[in-house]
Amino acid sequence: MDDEIDLVALKVFRSVVRAGSFSAAARLLQVPKSTVSKRVRDLETALDVRLVERTTRRMRVTPEGDLLAHRADRLLHEAETIRRDIGLSNREPVGHLRIAAPSFYGIYVLGRVAALCRERHPDLTLEFVFLDRLPDLLEEGFDGAITYGPLADSDLVVRTLTRGQTVPVAAPSVVSGGQPATPDKLSELPAITLGPRRNHWVFERGSTTRGVDVIGVMTFGSPLSCRDAALAGGGVAMLPEFLTRDDIAAGRLLRLLPEWNAAKREILFVYPSPQSVTARLRAFLDILIETTAAYHRQNKRD
Repeated sequence: MDDEIDLVALKVFRSVVRAGSFSAAARLLQVPKSTVSKRVRDLETALDVRLVERTTRRMRVTPEGDLLAHRADRLLHEAETIRRDIGLSNREPVGHLRIAAPSFYGIYVLGRVAALCRERHPDLTLEFVFLDRLPDLLEEGFDGAITYGPLADSDLVVRTLTRGQTVPVAAPSVVSGGQPATPDKLSELPAITLGPRRNHWVFERGSTTRGVDVIGVMTFGSPLSCRDAALAGGGVAMLPEFLTRDDIAAGRLLRLLPEWNAAKREILFVYPSPQSVTARLRAFLDILIETTAAYHRQNKRD
């Protein structure tokens, strides 16, 4: 239809405004000047407005043209995003991904993810870097990262992989004088914390919620190190339930406050922006979500 905006014409008009003349825009776009003039005329006809006043020697953008020029970037960017998103579903993922992940997640989950990626997308290569911190994705060259929640204020795009149950545990020697009867009693015991800001533990029982500030005598960046310290009698630790199951069954660790539920902890996947989602990142994320869900279903059955 004649009154529809031609995106190609809009792109040409934007080039005219940026370049300052029809001739300069033609050189920039590597097309004849007559083509540039026709595209702008077509756009003016579709909008029924004059966008550029021009003579043989100079041109001037009209107020209406200036308004359109300011909005053209957003319109063209959105059109390109739609085109790319539609195209993603029809492209086979190829290339290389660099992903950061906590060490415990790499040990328990990422081997399966890598194998499935290789099976389904043989032209996709993966590099996993185990970091028990959230890196600067752009500065350190990562396509994405697996991390713990909650996440501090950030411009990153966040996907929740799972919400895992955590449990307070300790070696029998730590509670030889008697196990704590209520959450507040944990403040009387030495605590092993995961990260410097994990000293506030929250518990629920029915409609009752209790928070307790524990005394962190040692802090680690990895749940695996926290578990090792707890097994050695270093103090009370709040750990993912699946990491402690075998040790509790064997009597090496005791589950404290069994009538209370500790808050679930999120495991997240983050990446820089919606525009950074390539076909390979989308394929990897789909498999990561699938494998994480299967792993936690299996652990619940076991």
